[in-house]
Amino acid sequence: MIYLVAKAAVGLVLPAKLRDLSRENVLITGGGRGIGRQLAREFAERGARKIVLWGRTEKCLKETTEEIRQMGTECHYFICDVGNREEVYQTAKAVREKVGDITILVNNAAVVHGKSLMDSDDDALLKSQHINTLGQFWTTKAFLPRMLELQNGHIVCLNSVLALSAIPGAIDYCTSKASAFAFMESLTLGLLDCPGVSATTVLPFHTSTEMFQGMRVRFPNLFPPLKPETVARRTVEAVQLNQALLLLPWTMHALVILKSILPQAALEEIYKFSGTYTCMNTFKGRT
Repeated sequence: MIYLVAKAAVGLVLPAKLRDLSRENVLITGGGRGIGRQLAREFAERGARKIVLWGRTEKCLKETTEEIRQMGTECHYFICDVGNREEVYQTAKAVREKVGDITILVNNAAVVHGKSLMDSDDDALLKSQHINTLGQFWTTKAFLPRMLELQNGHIVCLNSVLALSAIPGAIDYCTSKASAFAFMESLTLGLLDCPGVSATTVLPFHTSTEMFQGMRVRFPNLFPPLKPETVARRTVEAVQLNQALLLLPWTMHALVILKSILPQAALEEIYKFSGTYTCMNTFKGRT
């Protein structure tokens, strides 16, 4: 235990060796736009061998694929709804046949409807759970077995800090992200005895993409939204460093501590004062 703590402390001071990506095939769900597109750019810039993009909107996937190819990296796209189990398995088979084995899987696809429970359509609630949570079950089941055979693989989950601290007006999203966090926590522990295969969970604060357009906090200068480029860069670095958990920005660690020690009444006052309680009232994002 003392050795591990000391090792972690040294890692904070001395630069660690980054994983070489030149032999890795990367698959990114929700890869056509937003953070997914930035992730594709970042993996390409850092020398990934091949990049595969999954998504539901062909126009966005085509544009991102062409951009990555112009950067000199082999890139392919497939239309796939990760919320559809059979579609995931069929498309995964097509990927293996056309591209080869996937060694880094980035579960990034997500949707948000931005409504309270009573204002939410039942089908919309189900859609969030199928894409944001169950989709990760299906993609991981599709690609993890081969990673274990090769003893080379990495599962990445682009989650959200809302998995740890929910807000009103996004009950579908917060619930699905909390479920996905538990999924990754269990998966990460389960991979401890699997040589060469590991996992990374990323929990970013509000990011300035069209998905959460209109979301407002009371003090934007104190809590500015993250840039998708920053989230992508830090995510790929976490993969290269084999980092299991990444909170963005680092101040989100304070949120975790406060939630564990403050009474509920105090937390509620903080939510109201910071604008968290009403931040989704102006939501106009993409669903």
